[in-house]
Amino acid sequence: MDMKKTAIATAAGFVLQMATNYLLHGVILMNSYADTAELWRTDDGMAQRRWILFVGTFIFVLGAVLIYQRGAERKSPVGQGIRFGILLALVSTVPASLFEYVTTPMPHRLAFHWIIGEGVQCLLLGLLTAFICQPKDSAA
Repeated sequence: MDMKKTAIATAAGFVLQMATNYLLHGVILMNSYADTAELWRTDDGMAQRRWILFVGTFIFVLGAVLIYQRGAERKSPVGQGIRFGILLALVSTVPASLFEYVTTPMPHRLAFHWIIGEGVQCLLLGLLTAFICQPKDSAA
Protein backbone atom coordinates (compact mmCIF):
# COMPACT_ATOMS: atom_id res chain seq x y z
CA MET A 1 0.00 0.00 0.00
CA ASP A 2 1.32 3.38 -1.02
CA MET A 3 0.95 5.69 2.00
CA LYS A 4 1.43 8.80 -0.13
CA LYS A 5 -1.48 7.81 -2.39
CA THR A 6 -3.53 6.93 0.68
CA ALA A 7 -2.94 10.35 2.22
CA ILE A 8 -3.62 12.22 -1.04
CA ALA A 9 -6.78 10.22 -1.80
CA THR A 10 -8.03 10.68 1.77
CA ALA A 11 -7.41 14.44 1.74
CA ALA A 12 -8.94 14.89 -1.72
CA GLY A 13 -11.87 12.64 -0.84
CA PHE A 14 -12.49 14.56 2.38
CA VAL A 15 -12.59 17.87 0.48
CA LEU A 16 -14.89 16.32 -2.14
CA GLN A 17 -17.25 14.91 0.48
CA MET A 18 -17.41 18.14 2.48
CA ALA A 19 -18.05 20.24 -0.64
CA THR A 20 -20.72 17.93 -2.01
CA ASN A 21 -22.29 17.56 1.47
CA TYR A 22 -22.65 21.34 1.58
CA LEU A 23 -24.08 21.43 -1.93
CA LEU A 24 -26.53 18.57 -1.28
CA HIS A 25 -27.61 19.29 2.29
CA GLY A 26 -26.94 23.02 2.58
CA VAL A 27 -28.27 24.11 -0.80
CA ILE A 28 -30.27 21.50 -2.74
CA LEU A 29 -32.19 20.02 0.21
CA MET A 30 -32.40 23.22 2.27
CA ASN A 31 -36.15 23.67 1.63
CA SER A 32 -36.88 20.03 2.47
CA TYR A 33 -35.11 20.44 5.80
CA ALA A 34 -36.95 23.71 6.47
CA ASP A 35 -40.28 21.95 5.79
CA THR A 36 -39.39 19.29 8.38
CA ALA A 37 -37.60 21.56 10.87
CA GLU A 38 -39.28 19.89 13.85
CA LEU A 39 -37.27 16.72 13.13
CA TRP A 40 -33.81 18.28 13.31
CA ARG A 41 -31.60 20.00 15.83
CA THR A 42 -31.48 23.78 15.83
CA ASP A 43 -28.70 25.51 13.90
CA ASP A 44 -26.91 26.17 17.21
CA GLY A 45 -27.30 22.55 18.26
CA MET A 46 -25.82 21.37 14.98
CA ALA A 47 -23.01 23.93 15.07
CA GLN A 48 -21.90 22.64 18.47
CA ARG A 49 -21.64 19.12 17.07
CA ARG A 50 -20.31 19.94 13.59
CA TRP A 51 -16.88 18.59 14.50
CA ILE A 52 -18.47 15.14 14.73
CA LEU A 53 -19.53 15.45 11.08
CA PHE A 54 -15.93 16.23 10.15
CA VAL A 55 -14.63 13.22 12.09
CA GLY A 56 -17.30 10.95 10.61
CA THR A 57 -16.60 12.15 7.09
CA PHE A 58 -12.87 11.61 7.56
CA ILE A 59 -13.41 8.07 8.88
CA PHE A 60 -15.78 7.26 5.99
CA VAL A 61 -13.34 8.53 3.35
CA LEU A 62 -10.29 6.86 4.93
CA GLY A 63 -12.17 3.56 5.17
CA ALA A 64 -13.31 3.82 1.56
CA VAL A 65 -9.78 4.56 0.33
CA LEU A 66 -8.31 1.65 2.29
CA ILE A 67 -10.97 -0.77 1.06
CA TYR A 68 -10.48 0.38 -2.53
CA GLN A 69 -6.72 -0.12 -2.32
CA ARG A 70 -7.13 -3.70 -1.10
CA GLY A 71 -9.21 -4.67 -4.13
CA ALA A 72 -7.81 -2.45 -6.87
CA GLU A 73 -6.85 -4.24 -10.05
CA ARG A 74 -4.70 -3.21 -12.97
CA LYS A 75 -7.72 -2.20 -15.03
CA SER A 76 -9.28 1.06 -16.12
CA PRO A 77 -9.80 3.41 -13.18
CA VAL A 78 -13.11 4.59 -14.68
CA GLY A 79 -14.74 1.17 -14.56
CA GLN A 80 -13.26 0.34 -11.19
CA GLY A 81 -14.23 3.72 -9.75
CA ILE A 82 -17.83 3.44 -10.92
CA ARG A 83 -18.17 -0.13 -9.61
CA PHE A 84 -16.61 0.83 -6.31
CA GLY A 85 -18.83 3.91 -6.00
CA ILE A 86 -21.97 1.85 -6.61
CA LEU A 87 -20.89 -0.75 -4.06
CA LEU A 88 -20.00 2.00 -1.58
CA ALA A 89 -23.49 3.48 -1.97
CA LEU A 90 -25.09 0.05 -1.54
CA VAL A 91 -23.34 -0.57 1.79
CA SER A 92 -23.56 2.95 3.18
CA THR A 93 -26.01 5.44 1.71
CA VAL A 94 -28.88 3.18 0.75
CA PRO A 95 -29.23 1.30 4.06
CA ALA A 96 -28.58 4.40 6.19
CA SER A 97 -31.25 6.38 4.32
CA LEU A 98 -33.76 3.55 4.58
CA PHE A 99 -33.06 3.08 8.30
CA GLU A 100 -33.45 6.82 8.87
CA TYR A 101 -36.75 6.82 6.95
CA VAL A 102 -38.09 4.00 9.13
CA THR A 103 -37.00 5.57 12.43
CA THR A 104 -37.65 9.26 11.72
CA PRO A 105 -41.05 10.59 10.63
CA MET A 106 -39.82 12.19 7.43
CA PRO A 107 -41.29 12.34 3.93
CA HIS A 108 -40.25 9.46 1.70
CA ARG A 109 -39.04 12.01 -0.87
CA LEU A 110 -36.31 13.14 1.51
CA ALA A 111 -34.98 9.61 1.96
CA PHE A 112 -35.13 9.13 -1.81
CA HIS A 113 -33.21 12.38 -2.36
CA TRP A 114 -30.59 11.23 0.16
CA ILE A 115 -30.17 7.94 -1.70
CA ILE A 116 -29.78 9.69 -5.05
CA GLY A 117 -27.66 12.61 -3.84
CA GLU A 118 -25.36 10.64 -1.58
CA GLY A 119 -25.24 7.86 -4.17
CA VAL A 120 -23.78 10.38 -6.61
CA GLN A 121 -21.32 11.41 -3.90
CA CYS A 122 -20.23 7.77 -3.57
CA LEU A 123 -19.74 7.52 -7.33
CA LEU A 124 -17.61 10.65 -7.35
CA LEU A 125 -15.59 9.41 -4.38
CA GLY A 126 -15.12 6.05 -6.11
CA LEU A 127 -13.85 7.70 -9.28
CA LEU A 128 -11.56 10.10 -7.42
CA THR A 129 -10.12 7.28 -5.34
CA ALA A 130 -9.63 5.05 -8.38
CA PHE A 131 -7.73 7.72 -10.29
CA ILE A 132 -5.48 8.56 -7.35
CA CYS A 133 -4.88 5.03 -6.09
CA GLN A 134 -4.71 3.20 -9.41
CA PRO A 135 -1.99 0.55 -9.37
CA LYS A 136 1.00 1.18 -11.64
CA ASP A 137 0.97 -0.30 -15.11
CA SER A 138 -2.85 -0.24 -15.33
CA ALA A 139 -4.96 0.48 -18.36
CA ALA A 140 -5.89 4.15 -18.08
